[in-house]
Amino acid sequence: MAAKPRYDWFQTDSCITITILKKGVALSDCRVAFHDNEIKVFVGDEVIFETTLARPVDEKNFTVTCTPSKIEVRMPKATPGHWPMLGASSAVPAASEPPHPTKNWEAIERTVVQEEENEDLEGDAAVNRLFRKLYSEASDDVKKAMIKSYQESGGTVLSTNWAEISKKRTEVRPPDCMEYKRFEQ
Repeated sequence: MAAKPRYDWFQTDSCITITILKKGVALSDCRVAFHDNEIKVFVGDEVIFETTLARPVDEKNFTVTCTPSKIEVRMPKATPGHWPMLGASSAVPAASEPPHPTKNWEAIERTVVQEEENEDLEGDAAVNRLFRKLYSEASDDVKKAMIKSYQESGGTVLSTNWAEISKKRTEVRPPDCMEYKRFEQ
């Protein structure tokens, strides 16, 4: 027995079209038979395509077109709508997604935060974590002081005292072993 030819299918809301890739078939040699949602396409006495359709079609109003490279069977759907697949599946249908989230994202977030806190860091990562923790737990005045002092000093000063920082511009204070030079274009 020869291998079954390849096929493809597409749909609109009202129609299913099956395209069977079989070359050189005359319309007079092609025959389509329906029985209880099962479709069979014959060329002569050979069955070249068969499947049980997922849903019913109007078996009396189908059309068959034969071109030099393919056979096209067009069938109106008995009830309009989208079919998830062409053939009926013998497997148990997959459960659809629930309408609400099934994961507890708050618990996942707590776990991740706890892991980050317990992680041993070294060097810059440890310093960055310290500053992140300091900033996240600070009051609004402390946050304003940190931002203002850091920006005005070009990153050389970080103060948490808003009462002092709010009154005047923060001067640049480079480390003891360096000197500050203003960039000019």
